[in-house]
Amino acid sequence: MTTMTKTTTTRPPAASRDIRVFVGPDKAIGGNPAPVWLDADALSTEQMQEHTRLSGHESVFVLKPSTPAHRLRMRYFVPKHEMEMCGHATVGALWLLHRRGEWDGTPIAIETLSGTVTGRRVDGTVQISQPRATVQAVTQQPLVEEIAQCLGINVGQIAGPVLNAATSRVKTLVRLADTAQLHALRVDFARVESLCERLGSTGLYPYALSRDEADKPGTVSARQFPKSSGYPEDAATGIAAAALAWGLRHLGLVGDGALSVTVRQGEAMGSPSAIHVGLPSEAMAQEGCWVGGKACDAQPEDFLLDQLCPPEVSRARPSGTYATFARVGNLLHSSGVVARENGQVIAGRLDGPDDVARGQRAAVAAVGALLRAAQDELGSLSRVVRVVALNGYLQASENFADHAQVMDAASAALQRIFPDAALPVRTTVGVASLPRGGVVEVSMVLETRG
Repeated sequence: MTTMTKTTTTRPPAASRDIRVFVGPDKAIGGNPAPVWLDADALSTEQMQEHTRLSGHESVFVLKPSTPAHRLRMRYFVPKHEMEMCGHATVGALWLLHRRGEWDGTPIAIETLSGTVTGRRVDGTVQISQPRATVQAVTQQPLVEEIAQCLGINVGQIAGPVLNAATSRVKTLVRLADTAQLHALRVDFARVESLCERLGSTGLYPYALSRDEADKPGTVSARQFPKSSGYPEDAATGIAAAALAWGLRHLGLVGDGALSVTVRQGEAMGSPSAIHVGLPSEAMAQEGCWVGGKACDAQPEDFLLDQLCPPEVSRARPSGTYATFARVGNLLHSSGVVARENGQVIAGRLDGPDDVARGQRAAVAAVGALLRAAQDELGSLSRVVRVVALNGYLQASENFADHAQVMDAASAALQRIFPDAALPVRTTVGVASLPRGGVVEVSMVLETRG
């Protein structure tokens, strides 16, 4: 049974959170953006459409269900219109709900215009269900020739039959010989919409099987040129990837046993994505497939840290006989670090209100240096669940009374980097001196995962 965490408080009105979905190995550049709007019941259809138009991306609006058989209802928009289903936006919304602790990852029924979609979380990856695809060959030769013209290739470069395949929306699958041809396409975008109209399709989906021996069988690269979404190319399309996986089986390009098909998309756009489609065995095909992949914030913790503390800034390092961190269970305890700028200790004493800004700058610098060191220790700040405790030591005169205001800047920096985490407990102490004459020293305790 799915658990949705209940709280006694009401969240503020709907606001979007940008999630990048189906990210590949490099989270800094991969995936397809999906603005997610939680608690969107108060928004009208017109407002949803306008929010999506302004974002420029496929967006999902999460609402209360209209039937007791579902736990959530989702509506999907592209800049030009509403659509029945969007795979990557659904994955993004579920990822965010899990990240916020509002869904435990067990199977959940979602109400959509295309019917019930089931979501689940398996091995850290969100997956959504899709039915067995309908697959039909495009047999009209003039249409095949027009597809080639639209893609900027000769019709002889199309390898094998063109297929219209659909789990939720029809995609036109066009096989090419290799990824070099795929990435070299010069598409006549002005012709896409009318061509898709005649094909009865919502997008052209050319693809090529990987020839890299390092890739697992069933690895494919693809590009999606949508019919009329308001943008010319899509970096990751879960519904199209599902249709492609079934199309590969229809053509005998993958086996009849249960397997995972990996669809790489967005490579030609500089936003490499990876979509994983779990096909059942042919004997169990009526069960449908599962579409999933990894997601992250559009500005995950590591990138937010780069804004606060540029990569070239020095990490916190011991200046004596001690370690920077000590781990106890899932808690990472830090030593204190004195704030530095340009390699030099931010020194001095806080005497009065005019010194608050200098103290705040030092507190943020010290937090940044500690988090940079934690990033090195953990591999990524995505492994930080929350900052449990924050301690600040300020070199201050007996007349200084704004200790809390100084450390509020450090707390605000942590909120920026870990926006979903609870605030840490905090201790702030005024002292007569600090190592190397520093004005602020900071230590933290981090709760980590994995």
